[in-house]
Amino acid sequence: MSKLIVLSNRVNLPNPESMKAGGLAVALQDALQDIGGIWVGWNSSRVDQNKEQKFQILKHQNVEYHTSALSEAQYQGYYCGFSNNALWPLMHDQHQRVEYQPQDFKTYKDVNLRFAKHLKQVASPHDIIWIHDYHFLSVAHYCRKLGMRNRIGFFLHIPFPELKLWQTLPPYQELARHLADFDVIGLQTPRDQANCIDFLEQVLNIQHRNDEILSYQSKRIYVKAYPIGVHPAQIQKQAAESQVTDLPFDLDKAHAHKTIISVDRIDYSKGLLEKIHAFQELLDEQPEFKNQFQQLQIACPCRLDVNSYKKLYEQFQAAVQNLNHQHGNANWLPFDCSYDTLGHEALMQLYRKADICWVNSIRDGMNLVAKEYIAAQDPLDPGVLILSKYAGAAEQMKEALLVDPYDQDSMAKALKRALRMPKSERLERYRYLQQGLKNFDIIRWRDQFLSDLKKSQSLRIYRPVAKGISTQFNMHA
Repeated sequence: MSKLIVLSNRVNLPNPESMKAGGLAVALQDALQDIGGIWVGWNSSRVDQNKEQKFQILKHQNVEYHTSALSEAQYQGYYCGFSNNALWPLMHDQHQRVEYQPQDFKTYKDVNLRFAKHLKQVASPHDIIWIHDYHFLSVAHYCRKLGMRNRIGFFLHIPFPELKLWQTLPPYQELARHLADFDVIGLQTPRDQANCIDFLEQVLNIQHRNDEILSYQSKRIYVKAYPIGVHPAQIQKQAAESQVTDLPFDLDKAHAHKTIISVDRIDYSKGLLEKIHAFQELLDEQPEFKNQFQQLQIACPCRLDVNSYKKLYEQFQAAVQNLNHQHGNANWLPFDCSYDTLGHEALMQLYRKADICWVNSIRDGMNLVAKEYIAAQDPLDPGVLILSKYAGAAEQMKEALLVDPYDQDSMAKALKRALRMPKSERLERYRYLQQGLKNFDIIRWRDQFLSDLKKSQSLRIYRPVAKGISTQFNMHA
């Protein structure tokens, strides 16, 4: 009987309070639990270059968790370097931020090969393998070179850029060949799907069979949009019942005003500085809005060992301080910020209590904050969602107030409208948005992808094992 093997950069290890985990982690755990399987990934630790990097195996119920450390050199080259200094900005249309180093790409491929070897070791011929995100674009390529003919699917959680952006990255042709070794490539939106098909067609001269199927070297590749969702009923129940007391904001004091919740990593793709500038413009030009609202911002610092992220963190802190200094007073601050990571239950409670949620991404694969906020609302008195038109979620959530994060006037107008929106309009927008969440929830996302992967009939021919890649390797390599 076949099992499911999941590979992702981070692994959600079993936790008795699993609902504190996000929807994606729960959905993957459920799939693995239902089918029986293995979750493989990095354990977030770094070790000395000379120390043997063994995979640690934890068994819990019907699932095995296989995790391993990275060496410091692998962390710098694979994770900080090629993944986050090159691929991440490229895929978020920030080509001016791309820092490509050939040695980083070599390390990236080495790490992908290492995980491919582990997949080869643990997979039976009929197992299906589901690879997640931009850290592992090359894994299927190495699996094929190792002789594996398993059905291998890939889901990209972030945007897939246009060909002209890929062409600015020196190894784009090699990456296209690597992607072509997957059986199913899943993207967040139809736009991402179109970009991926165009990329593979143009770079590899692939024949386009129909809207979703490409033919390449006697095999078929399914390229399809699978918009990721949330679990609305579960979130609604949790938000209604949550009684977390250790929250980062004084909600009793905050509710003297309208409250706006935002939850973001401090990343240039999230439009944080642009949002602060919109607040600045609104309060400068229309001071009557002072004391009428308060932004409650969860801003999680990340990747601070990457210079661009460290600089953004400092700029963000300075912008918050400047806004509060100019427009705040002893009894009111327009922007209240917490830099601590919050558990899932506490987040759902904040979402339910907040009058407005603002997602201001400059570019985003989907953005589940927008969907979780709607799912958490009181059906009798829902809040308002302000959503960047550049987030993938905007394609499904057109009843939100859509804004352009590059246009301060657009954002200021949306904020004013949200603050003044009558209950009847809030209810009407909420009902449409909530129905959309139910129609495309995370269970449907997971099941549709796995169904297509199971049905994919790979026409691959056994390839000779490439020189220099041995199928004989240490159990824990």
